Formats: sequence, structure tokens, C-alpha cells
Amino acid sequence: NPTPVAIAAKSSDCTGETGVAAADSSQIQLFVLSENDGMGFGVDGLSGKMAISSNGSCGLSTPVWDNNSKSMTWSAAAPHFAADGTTVNMGFYRAVIPANDAKLLWGLNNPNDAASALTVSVSNEAGGAVAAVTKVAVRNGNIIIDSTGFHYSKPNFKITKNAKYKAKPFTITCVKGKTTKKVTGTSPKCPSGYKQK
Repeated sequence: NPTPVAIAAKSSDCTGETGVAAADSSQIQLFVLSENDGMGFGVDGLSGKMAISSNGSCGLSTPVWDNNSKSMTWSAAAPHFAADGTTVNMGFYRAVIPANDAKLLWGLNNPNDAASALTVSVSNEAGGAVAAVTKVAVRNGNIIIDSTGFHYSKPNFKITKNAKYKAKPFTITCVKGKTTKKVTGTSPKCPSGYKQK
């Protein structure tokens, strides 16, 4: 889709609340997943298939995991103002997190609980809260986190597990030859010799 992007002339245009874009453009945005990236942002066992996209034209970071706080942070940056010097640049940020990665990072056994289990916060360079609209959805085995409506210059994004979240029981189907069993629990596992369908 055509995506509005504020082009910076120099890196200092992307810090503070005074930066002005050298030009405004609409670009066709795409992102590439490296299927053989086993690094998983430095966390052992991750798939390496997490993806991020944004219209932050400078300072877009990869995810950083903090094992002590069980949080993942990113940042994006762009000039605060459009090229006219008065229109404030609005941003979007999207993270695609494979459900198996969310299970490893936050113990999220049921990806359908992502909206209530994960908390997304957006802050500015000084650490103050930033108004943003954040949606969490699950599609095709991935947790999709969309943040929109925030202002640039350099917002920071943080995903943590909601302290009030309590896992709900769910059911899986296990098979062994022609025999089928259903197992229900907050972390259901198939009996020995059975495989999850």
C-alpha cells in the first residue's frame, strides 16, 4: 500500500519535537522475512520469523528482549513535522510475532488470549506516555500488534505480559493412529504416544 513517509535530511531531524522533514513522500512499503535466520533476536529457541514494519524513516530498531522484565522493546523515528513545518507527522508500527515465539517469551500457551494477555505501551524520548491506538489480533498462527495515531519524533514501544492476565482453559485434539482424544487445560499436552492434530 502507498505509505506516507517523512524524509529526513539529517539524523538530528529525527530527535526532539522541532525536526522538519526535507520532503514528504508516499512509498510502496514491503518487508522481507529471512527464512533461514535462526538468531531470533538473541533469544535461544525463537523462530527467527518475527517481523516489524513502520513508516519511521530513521532509527527503526529491531526488537530487544529484556529477560528480567520479560519485555520486548522497539523504537522508530522520523521528523516531528512534515516538510511544510506545521503538520505533525503521524506514525504506525506493526509487529508480527509467531505464536510459538510468544509462548516461549511470555508463556502464552493460547495465542487467542493475546489481546488480554499482552500489554503494549508507547512512550516518547523523555519516557512520557504517548497517545496511540493499539490493536492486538491473531491471524494464521501469528500475533499481530498494530500501533497507529502517534506523533513522531522517536516513540518507543514496549510489550509485556499483563500482570492481571489469567490463562483460560482451552482444548487440543490429540491423535494416535485412528484414536482421537481431546485434552483441556490452561497448558494442555497430549498423552504419551499421541500427537497434537
